Amino acid sequence: MRFILIASAGLWLVAACHGPAQKAGEQQDQVNANLAGQNYTGEGPNERIGESVDRADRAAREARQAAEEATKKQGEAIRRQADVGATRLDEEAKAVRADAAQRAKALSNDARQAPR
Repeated sequence: MRFILIASAGLWLVAACHGPAQKAGEQQDQVNANLAGQNYTGEGPNERIGESVDRADRAAREARQAAEEATKKQGEAIRRQADVGATRLDEEAKAVRADAAQRAKALSNDARQAPR
């Protein structure tokens, strides 16, 4: 029983490797073999071509995903730079307000001390 489970799991993994183009190529090879009156052996030219197409599709998909991830990271970096810039501006605004308050206080003191 254990061997059957392991064997069926292995078969499932092998079957999962076939992409849609490879499966279509395999079916085409099977049809061609049947039309020619031959037994299909399971490794025809259309299946191999389909496998290549599936590999190319998978590589393109992975490249798109990597580009998407890189774009997301770039967006995060831009947001972080904006946060740093905003924090810097907040600190500058606090300094300007503090300076203005100090100058206003000095002017108030000068106004109180001025002769009337």
